[in-house]
Amino acid sequence: MQASSARTIGKERVGEWLGRLLTTTEVIAPALAHAGDVLFRRISSPAEVQWDTDNPLSPPKQVVLPQTDPLAAIRRGSDGFTVEPVYDERSRVLLAVRSCDAKGIAFLTSMHGADLPDTAYLRRVAAVTVVSVACTKPCPLGFCICCDAGPFLADSFDVQLTDLGDRFLAEVGSEKGSRLLEPSADLFRPAAVNEVERRRELEEQAKRAFGPETCHFASAMRRVSTGRVSAELWDEIAGSCLECGACNFVCPTCYCFSVKDQRRDGHWVRCRTWDSCQFRAFTLEASGHNPRQDHRERVKRRFFHKVSAQYFRRDGAIGCVGCGRCVKVCLGTTDMPAVVAAIREGAWHG
Repeated sequence: MQASSARTIGKERVGEWLGRLLTTTEVIAPALAHAGDVLFRRISSPAEVQWDTDNPLSPPKQVVLPQTDPLAAIRRGSDGFTVEPVYDERSRVLLAVRSCDAKGIAFLTSMHGADLPDTAYLRRVAAVTVVSVACTKPCPLGFCICCDAGPFLADSFDVQLTDLGDRFLAEVGSEKGSRLLEPSADLFRPAAVNEVERRRELEEQAKRAFGPETCHFASAMRRVSTGRVSAELWDEIAGSCLECGACNFVCPTCYCFSVKDQRRDGHWVRCRTWDSCQFRAFTLEASGHNPRQDHRERVKRRFFHKVSAQYFRRDGAIGCVGCGRCVKVCLGTTDMPAVVAAIREGAWHG
């Protein structure tokens, strides 16, 4: 990063910046909800943004890949049925996203753009501008450093903010990021060399603060990809999984789905809905055959998708961003760090 490409804004002026954004676009940010929970939701005032908070349990992937995502409207008329695609191209700013979640959105975008491009997803994400906040200290359960997903980013953001105390340093990572800051250029100034250097110091401090790595994906990837994980070990791991699907639903990179039809206002809407590869019915075929009837096979499939070299080559990244949400929600002990450690060591510790 060159000093000439970075800008700074005093924290006393951030409210004015957000106020301007709110007059032209929808802004989604971590904000207080019922019972004191912090969720990513639409805000109406700059004061609602929770800057200093733990990463919300529900990831912001719901903005680009909603839990119930309308894909097509089906109507019956005098000439028969018509099917029209449904697109959501609302201009939105996704604000104060942590590095891991920005990487998660980039992963989903890459996946949905590959092979047969998913037009509904790609049109939606193209209208979303991601403003991430670099993490100057690790999350208690996070291991983004093991996934090239933080604590600071070199890509996968439109604007990246770094907290320098009384001001934010802003890095622009895309054309969307430039367009976002341009109308408020009077609130930002070019960053000084010492501010850019301070940002680098904070990144190095954050990396050192992780201590011993909590995941070693490379060695686990070799074992998974070459079939060197025994069936007995997969059985032991599966025995600690309650098949609740929580890990899938809070994961920033999971995209398993089912398709359902909903009746709305006299017509039908075909929707993509979140699903879990850990549910037995997920792979149940109309014939009654289930290729992953055994729980072991479903657990094995999940981690093959996340960790194997085959998927790494296809997607350009492992299917994990180290956010630590699976550690928090798992009712058993089959979170990513525990399973990767078991695969690497060839033994399950429960």
